Formats: sequence, C-alpha cells, structure tokens
Amino acid sequence: MRTPLLRFSLALAALAVSACSTPEVKPDVKPQAAKPAAKVETPPPAAPETTPAAEFKAQGQAELDKALEQLKSVSVFFEFDSSTLTKDASDKLGVVGDVLSRHPELDVKIEGNCDERGSAQYNLALGQKRADVVKKYLAQLGVKAGQIKAISLGSEKPADPGHDEDAWKKNRRADVQSGPDSAKPASNGDATAAPAAPAPTK
Repeated sequence: MRTPLLRFSLALAALAVSACSTPEVKPDVKPQAAKPAAKVETPPPAAPETTPAAEFKAQGQAELDKALEQLKSVSVFFEFDSSTLTKDASDKLGVVGDVLSRHPELDVKIEGNCDERGSAQYNLALGQKRADVVKKYLAQLGVKAGQIKAISLGSEKPADPGHDEDAWKKNRRADVQSGPDSAKPASNGDATAAPAAPAPTK
C-alpha cells in the first residue's frame, strides 16, 4: 500500500514543480521609434520702430542737404568797371536768399572778384563793392546780416587765366561760398610798389 501512494505523491510533486517552472510568456510588443523633436521656428526680427521724431530728423537732414546743394557754385557777373547787379545776377541771388532765409543756421561768404586790368588797390576796392552789393541785396531778401560775410579778392583768384575779353567776362564776378573751404582774403599786392592812381577796370 505504501509503494503506490508514495509513487502518487512523487508524481504530484513533479507536476507541481513542472508547473512552477513554466516560463512566463511575454506579449510580443514592438519598440516604438522615438519621435523627432518638434522644430521650433524662430520669428524674424522685428523691424525697428520709426518714431515721429526720427522721421522729422531725417526729413530735416534731407532738406538741409538740398539747401547746401543749391548754394554750390553760385556766381554772379558784372559789366566792365561796374558793381551794379544785372537781372541774371538778381535772379540767381533770389534763389540764394530764399535758401538762407529758410535756413538761418547756414551762412555764406561773398567773394568779390575783378579781371586783371587796373591796379591791385583799385581791384580790391571794386571787388569789395561787388561783394557788398550782393550782401545788401540778400539782406533786402530777408537774410540776416550774421549769415553773410563780404570780402574782396581783387584779381587774385581768376576763374579764367586768359588775357582776353572772354576771360575777363568770367573774372568780373562775385562768388557765393559756403562751407569750410571759403577762400581767404587776398593781400594788398606788392608792398614795395608805389601806390598807383585809380584806373578803370572791368
């Protein structure tokens, strides 16, 4: 009786051990691929804000540049031995006067010139008359006296170095100079020379 019972007990024990040792079946789960990181878009830089003050400053600078351009290379011409403004000279100076009246921060130098005929002293005096008549005319147009300086260069700064009537016409003039490159007044000529009597000139 013991032998069959013992065998049965051993069989049950073996069955229990077999059941416990059965490997656990894991579900077949495929690993998921990693998702790419989301792309972060950087917004474009904002345009600089234009303020009314900045617009006003830019507009003012543009107007000033235009005014300076209008004052460049302005020359008015005179008849022989004369300091009377011609109609053409008055028209040119009208533009200059308008610019200077609208821009009191600007100033100019008027340089009176003569042709080579006549003595140095006479030419300096006539050149000054020409510069002064231009200054006076601009003042009549409303330009402040402090904006204008009138000097004479006599015959020391010819526009044309020739010695004929065509050259002399170009040299009988008054130049409007603006900026730091204005010419300096000329000397009164050779100090050792005897004073010459006034003689007609351009």
